[in-house]
Amino acid sequence: MKNILILFGGGSSEHEISKISCDYLVSQIDTSKFNILKVEITKGFIWKLDEKIVELNFDKVLVSDGKALSKIDYVIPCIHGYPGETGDIQSYLDLVSVPYLGVGAEASKICFNKVLTKLWLQKLNFPTADFLFFNISNKDDEQIQERSLEFLEKKSKVFIKASNQGSSIGCYSALTKEELRDSIKDAFNFSDFVLVESFIKGRELEVAVFEFDNKIHATKPGEIHCPSDFYDFDQKYKDNSQTQIDILAKNLSPEITKQITTMAKDVFKALSLKGLSRIDFFLTDHGEILINEINTFPGMTPISLFPQMMENSGVPFSDFLTQRIISDIL
Repeated sequence: MKNILILFGGGSSEHEISKISCDYLVSQIDTSKFNILKVEITKGFIWKLDEKIVELNFDKVLVSDGKALSKIDYVIPCIHGYPGETGDIQSYLDLVSVPYLGVGAEASKICFNKVLTKLWLQKLNFPTADFLFFNISNKDDEQIQERSLEFLEKKSKVFIKASNQGSSIGCYSALTKEELRDSIKDAFNFSDFVLVESFIKGRELEVAVFEFDNKIHATKPGEIHCPSDFYDFDQKYKDNSQTQIDILAKNLSPEITKQITTMAKDVFKALSLKGLSRIDFFLTDHGEILINEINTFPGMTPISLFPQMMENSGVPFSDFLTQRIISDIL
């Protein structure tokens, strides 16, 4: 029986959500075919199996205090944010030569970095909201204020985003010069690069893209109805969230649906994504389709949109996991 290591936790604000995703993944894996080991990466980045401190060595063996515990055949890096979605874990697994679920190290780094994602999409001629970006080494440069203020005057409302954060951490909206200045300053506390992006009035749509039966599949879009500026941690996970989610977005024409799903698959291929990703879109009030962001390891809780969209498309999530594990190991 193959040993599957699920890594969960990590150092981000979504540490606890990662635990819930891990438990859901365990419930969906066929334990008659695979033996599961769950290792938590603490916020201090110590690997723990139950109460044992462990590490995965270059013989692909999980060891504790110098003693071999289990040979690892496959890893599921169930970590939202750092170090899972950032490509750090994937880089180590590549060095150890252990196959794993999901996107590789390079594509993970690109997609977690909001500035890099924008630049890649722009260069590949995919539509995104207009944007500027700034480097912390120039944070006191008057040109930042001049360029960002000129941008705000053109757009009326903008979003300011720390480049390397998830769950809308370090993200703000601005309508005034003062809000813009303060938000850029605050965003630099979270990242060396800051994105200033135009506000988009329209619908927020999400597509689950995944590989199954040797094909890339894109589900019909789901929709997020969020009452606040950002679909942030509280709106995603707190019991008092006012956000509403449609697994299947309502009142989308077949033409718009086809354009979005086709674009989602094209992005998946163009950025060399693998296994699974969630690609988020804006549909403007003028019917323009824009790519918002790419999530390389979306939430896997029982209420998360990604597994629900996959199931709704006709592919059982458990079948997807079984097939990915077997094909990646082979």
